[in-house]
Amino acid sequence: MKFGSFLLMAAALNLANAAREVIRPKADKETTSEELKPWLRTIYSTKAEIVTPTVIAGVTFSAKPAATPDPLEPWVSLNKDGSPKTIKPELKNGRTKNPHPEYSTYFQTASVRTFSYEELKAHNMDPNDVYEEEVFIDEDKTYVSLNPIIRCTPERYFMKGSANDISSQPFCTPRENTSWKVGKTYFVSWFTRFFEDEFSGEVVENVRVHLSYVKEKASEKGFHKRDIPATFFSSEWLKNVDGMYGIEIDGDWLQGQYERKIVVSVQPSNIPDEEFNPLENGVLLYMIQGSKVSKYSKEELALQDAGISNDKWYYVALSIPTMVIFALVCIYFFLHYNGKYRDFSDVTQAALGKRHRVLGEVSKMKKFRKMKNHKYSELPSYNEKSSKQH
Repeated sequence: MKFGSFLLMAAALNLANAAREVIRPKADKETTSEELKPWLRTIYSTKAEIVTPTVIAGVTFSAKPAATPDPLEPWVSLNKDGSPKTIKPELKNGRTKNPHPEYSTYFQTASVRTFSYEELKAHNMDPNDVYEEEVFIDEDKTYVSLNPIIRCTPERYFMKGSANDISSQPFCTPRENTSWKVGKTYFVSWFTRFFEDEFSGEVVENVRVHLSYVKEKASEKGFHKRDIPATFFSSEWLKNVDGMYGIEIDGDWLQGQYERKIVVSVQPSNIPDEEFNPLENGVLLYMIQGSKVSKYSKEELALQDAGISNDKWYYVALSIPTMVIFALVCIYFFLHYNGKYRDFSDVTQAALGKRHRVLGEVSKMKKFRKMKNHKYSELPSYNEKSSKQH
């Protein structure tokens, strides 16, 4: 399988209750500074093959490998939303920083091999002994080796759901509640061995990627009561071994809105359309027009600081008058019922007593404004002789 199958998609379909129709891919218009040319290789020892490189979102698939492997050759990782980013390994203190990813035994097949005494001739075996050894058979890397993007493995799963307690299997990207912007390309990646036939135990050969609208009521946000009115995009049947698919977001999919919530799902070929449920293992995210620039009032900023967003503040605003009216009614009935038990005579007398207090300077009072001030020596009670005796 060549990675030319990662071509971008352009048309959008409404497939609510009808059979899903394959979306025909369009050629990638992205170019590189170096012209990509087909190259020739020999596969499976004797089979000649012409390989044509393909560029998607700036990532070159099926490029001709270097004659000598370079451990410092750049490779491509994926951001949380599935957008690609180039990683450049570095050699520091004799160790490689950001090396190419290793996949352990995730893409190998475990097998038990049995050896008899005649085959091994081990000095510590009896002639009737049998030795069993677990071996791992590597996958066919004829085509997966041409993929420069990191592959999805269970160790790269994330937690999703309102409580972050549900595994994202089989997805590694995109992460839940991330945003896809119109005009950009994102990669959906999944663990290929997740899709096994329950009867044969073999990994499913073909899969399809679906994008579906998710309808949520305001009162149901954050819960699992969701309805899927339509699957608006379906890919062609893909080779499951690739484990990823590039999608360019079409503005027509928003249907005139700035933002739509969607679910990304992968359908294996062993599950019929009528039995496939996109929400069973799907990932919820947002599809948006682009960066939105707007000015917020002081009230809106205060609501954001309080953690109130979207339409939640409407419910808060509506609840405030109701609470005030209810409180006033309760106070009225309380005062009316307890009126005969109230006695404010002590309070009244205390208030009247306060009226006789003299506040402020005496000289500023109207009654004493014309009074002339005298020195202490001029007062009638002053006696100069008696004062000297003391």
